[in-house]
Amino acid sequence: MLAAAWGVDEVTLRLHPERKVPSEVETIYRSWLERRAAGEPAHHLKGSCPFWGREFLVTPEVLVPRPETELLVQTALELAVSATARVLDVGTGSGCIAVSLAAERPRWRVCAVDRSQAALSVAHRNVERHGVEVELFLGDLASAAAPPWDLVVANLPYIPSGDLGKLPVEVQRDPPAALDGGADGLDLVRALLADLPRLLRVCGGAVLEIGENQVDAVATAAVETGLAVARRVRDTGGCERVVVLQQR
Repeated sequence: MLAAAWGVDEVTLRLHPERKVPSEVETIYRSWLERRAAGEPAHHLKGSCPFWGREFLVTPEVLVPRPETELLVQTALELAVSATARVLDVGTGSGCIAVSLAAERPRWRVCAVDRSQAALSVAHRNVERHGVEVELFLGDLASAAAPPWDLVVANLPYIPSGDLGKLPVEVQRDPPAALDGGADGLDLVRALLADLPRLLRVCGGAVLEIGENQVDAVATAAVETGLAVARRVRDTGGCERVVVLQQR
């Protein structure tokens, strides 16, 4: 936080601990400490967050990218899809998933959609910041993006409504619409699953991030829409955090 307030990198501070902190920097830093102690996320204070080796702009209007979501990106990059695949990121928020995929696979045609204009504004800034080709759409789930898609990726809200008050204070500072997944956390996930047969090209697939103990419910809902769970990926805590879906 001190490095961010000073406008230098952390390595510089570690290499030169004898440097005197300018008074104006100290004022900003102490203000940030007070706000951080009150539960405001450090990434909101800094205005950015690292994700998949890049720094992304974040605001209170978007979900702060979490390390678990990097597992979604890793899984998507490991799939055997066309070198010129059409990829849709549903509920893009800051755009961290879409931008990361576009940067790693420049020949993919990556599009992203979100129902929040404020979130899309942040995503647009991140697209420009990293110099990638990502087309952005405003709409509910995938309604604004015309199929077919080779790959659909999504980190939709999956926290059960009753658990929102139990989240860490700093997580509760994220937009409620980016967290609240309904009674069991899967309202929007089920809605997307029901739409995947329309969205996906033949032999297409989807990669979704989900919450703890939700994978069996997702598998059941997938079967009802003609899809199957092709792979379950555990995070470092052992939770089945990412699922890969394919048409049966």
